[in-house]
Amino acid sequence: MRLFLGVLSCCALVALATLSACSCNSGTAAQPCTTGTDVDGDGYGAGCPAGPDCDDNDPSLHDDCCAAGIYQGCPCDPAVDSEIPCYEGDPATSGTPPCMRGVRSCNPASNLWDACLGQVVPQAEVCNGSDDNCDGTADEGVMSSCGNCLPGCDESGVDTDPFPCMAQNPAIECDGVGTDPNGDLVLDSSTIVNHYLWIANDRAGTVTKIDTRTGYEVARYASVTHARVVNHTGNNFPAWDAGTAGGGYASNRPSRTAVDFYGDVWVANRAPSAQPSITKILNSPTDCVDYNMNGVIETSRDVNGDHVIDPADPAEFFAEADECIKFTVVVGAINDWQARALAIDAGMPVMGQRNPGNVWVGMFTEQAFYQVNGETGALMQRVPQTGTFQAVLGVPVNPYGAAIDSQGRLWAPSTCCGAAYLTRIDTTQNPATFSRTSIQSGGGSYGITVDLMDRVWLGGWPQNVMYRYTPATDTWTTATVTGPGWGVRGVGIDTRGNVWGAVHGTGAGYPGSRLVRVDADTAVELRVYDIPGQRTPTGAGVDFDGDVWAINQGDTQAGTPIATALASSTASRLHIDPNTGEAAAHPVTGNMVDTFQVGLNPYTYSDFTGLGLRTVTRPSGEYVVPIQGCANNDQATWLRVDWSATEPPGTEVEVYVRAGDDLATLEQAPLFGPWTVSPADLAQPPGPVPASRYLLLIIRLISQDRESTPIVHSYNVEWSCPGDVPG
Repeated sequence: MRLFLGVLSCCALVALATLSACSCNSGTAAQPCTTGTDVDGDGYGAGCPAGPDCDDNDPSLHDDCCAAGIYQGCPCDPAVDSEIPCYEGDPATSGTPPCMRGVRSCNPASNLWDACLGQVVPQAEVCNGSDDNCDGTADEGVMSSCGNCLPGCDESGVDTDPFPCMAQNPAIECDGVGTDPNGDLVLDSSTIVNHYLWIANDRAGTVTKIDTRTGYEVARYASVTHARVVNHTGNNFPAWDAGTAGGGYASNRPSRTAVDFYGDVWVANRAPSAQPSITKILNSPTDCVDYNMNGVIETSRDVNGDHVIDPADPAEFFAEADECIKFTVVVGAINDWQARALAIDAGMPVMGQRNPGNVWVGMFTEQAFYQVNGETGALMQRVPQTGTFQAVLGVPVNPYGAAIDSQGRLWAPSTCCGAAYLTRIDTTQNPATFSRTSIQSGGGSYGITVDLMDRVWLGGWPQNVMYRYTPATDTWTTATVTGPGWGVRGVGIDTRGNVWGAVHGTGAGYPGSRLVRVDADTAVELRVYDIPGQRTPTGAGVDFDGDVWAINQGDTQAGTPIATALASSTASRLHIDPNTGEAAAHPVTGNMVDTFQVGLNPYTYSDFTGLGLRTVTRPSGEYVVPIQGCANNDQATWLRVDWSATEPPGTEVEVYVRAGDDLATLEQAPLFGPWTVSPADLAQPPGPVPASRYLLLIIRLISQDRESTPIVHSYNVEWSCPGDVPG
């Protein structure tokens, strides 16, 4: 039978219902194909009325695939057939990079030839520096008249065509935005490109920056600087390394970190019995300032390529002199264990001003919150204005963490490790109103997060539970997880409707490390994941790729040698498959869980990736386009930006620009904006925008409710070049 099938034509196979991929018509189709894809012009092809084409590069062949050669779906004999080279593009292009042949295998389960794997066939030419259609010339017919892939010269915007993104033009950046079915620009969280997490190293007085895709430590910073200080108390504060001599704990005791809208981070220094403070560290070196004017941004980086920052190497760690530490803000009273809550609000857009969101820091013993301007460090308000929460609410409220929902309500548990109230502050008001909730149904509290439905979650340490508070009904729900002898510390959300908790044992030395996943709607545990070889995770967080991180504090017991404590100070990544939403082997490492070295005894369980801000508090995204205005390297006079957008209630569109003569440093040029009403006259405030060779256009989309998105239909940039004749 197998030998007989080996010589059957396509028509016979179709008659036997063993193959449906070929057309059995003979000759050329009576009518041209107008509804499908017909490359060779014989009337046959994918979607054509006459039927498919077994070889769409040969007009004489379409109806007898298997008689003509070996194609996918043709019969084979796995006893004698193994692999053959294959190529389904124009044969003349198979040796022109990037086009290349692939391999076709005989499938032993079906006795049919499989698809051609590994081949690269010609594609439509895209302006990307590559020869996509494999004709020997890159980017022919798609470059601008400036001779490059930048929009400009003969192109100034998007009208009715779909908005191009990175796949169509690598020069364009889509960060948190994508296109709808009409090709218009909308928010799309799957495209966010912030891929760092920030960990406070409690014992060392430092902050570690991890690249979430590689797991490498790319920078480390002191948690304070005395070089640039915004002081609201007049008191001094400890040096970054005070208290660390002989292996002691840093006097500043940094713990909570919070990432703002631009990817910059704030760290809170608890400073027991000393002056508390908060410090802002800039994410991008392009935003940092050359304070000593030596022509170089002196900031932490991995110089020797070992993927860990050595604080003893002055080329890798600059301590308080690091020029990416923007400033330290001195705020709050000197007391015991103060700055223990940290969160960033949605801010308030103001024409011509950046809006990274404002910082709220909760003082544990003082029983108060301070709101600090996220851009300048200026003090905006204290809540309550005087006195303590207890004096107003009648119960003690010692803020131990904080999270802000989509309505601008800040939530903070009233204590650690026992039955708690939640304090509720309206961050949109100044002076802010505040109140408290009913007490939770059980005991235990630690980390805090807000889910996609604005429900508040607490880690129930020292118990093996999480608590969910639903504001709409003023009710508490208990989610029991993992098992007795374990307790939940930090908690965080993902974008799939799950809440994750960091879990470890409650016995001596706090052994073990686990991540637990709970369905946010049902409050039911879905699964527990062990983190091999690690101990005492304090924080759980989700990065923008959907991977889940446990921050392992490690061995903190008295008398533990520094080397031992450092070896156990780690961050562990649980890889989540983006298609299935389930834990899976990482595509690079092959491991479901990977663990990476950080600084000494990390202690972080707040929004240390910024996912909460970008998906709950202030969902937003940016479309970034570099534009070259004039040919011949002439400077353009930038005139205006027009755009057309639909802005449902609770959404907005902001436009910013940067101008410069060097494309490589364009992102470091001064930022002008925002303009919120079209058209933006670039010669008027918040301009004027200077004449330059290049313009970086930034269109920012913002949604306050996560369900609605602004829709940008089109934009157009106008400029003039030397020698232009007014028309």
